[in-house]
Amino acid sequence: MRKLIINADDLGLTPGCNRGIVRAMTAGLVSDTTLMVNTAFTDEAVALLKAHGLAAGLHLNLTYGRPLLPAGETPSLVDARGNFHRPVNRVVAVCEPREAERELAAQVERFLATGLTLTHLDSHHHAHSYPEILDVAIGLARKLKVPLRQTGSAVRARIVAFGVPTPDAFSDAFYGPGATRENLQAVLRAHGGGVLEIMCHPAEADDLLARTSSYSAERQRELAILTDPAMKDFLAAEDIELVGFSALKQA
Repeated sequence: MRKLIINADDLGLTPGCNRGIVRAMTAGLVSDTTLMVNTAFTDEAVALLKAHGLAAGLHLNLTYGRPLLPAGETPSLVDARGNFHRPVNRVVAVCEPREAERELAAQVERFLATGLTLTHLDSHHHAHSYPEILDVAIGLARKLKVPLRQTGSAVRARIVAFGVPTPDAFSDAFYGPGATRENLQAVLRAHGGGVLEIMCHPAEADDLLARTSSYSAERQRELAILTDPAMKDFLAAEDIELVGFSALKQA
């Protein structure tokens, strides 16, 4: 049977993201999620996960909000106001890898302090897919003995070379104009075998999200698709098993 992980990024970003992701996990197809630990809504997200007995991964973050460490300890990561640089290509161009490593290690510690079970690692805006950050993320995954998201063949090869579990395939096609039922079903039909991860960003309506993210209304559309009971019937008809990243730990 083909296996599928549907992972919801950005848990902790806003209250609407928190509610939508947890609803998509408890009543829909989302089988894993990744938590941002440096936001004003991290604690709310943790409480929701615990209330439903859910685990989560860590959404390593170098591109949104402020670092957990004091700005004086991470000068290459922040702008004059102490916020992370944006966009991601600027981050990787100016950051000192040792500062990134210290900040991401602090994010790991913040996650572990929640008491949640850590399922895996990935990153906001795929920062870890850049060579400057990839080896840092691999090192953390090895230390924590958890899987790490791959975002393409070169990234996957590097992850596998260090003995870190990762899905066989990754798709970001369910995003933006591609966040439709028809496209999601097309991606699933093309799933050739092994474990496929599909990235998603479901959320409920949220004024803060609309003000802070250019990707807002689409998240509500994703949520509607991912919680449609007919989609579970589609997976069954395609003989696709829904799993979380924890399934890779046994590989």
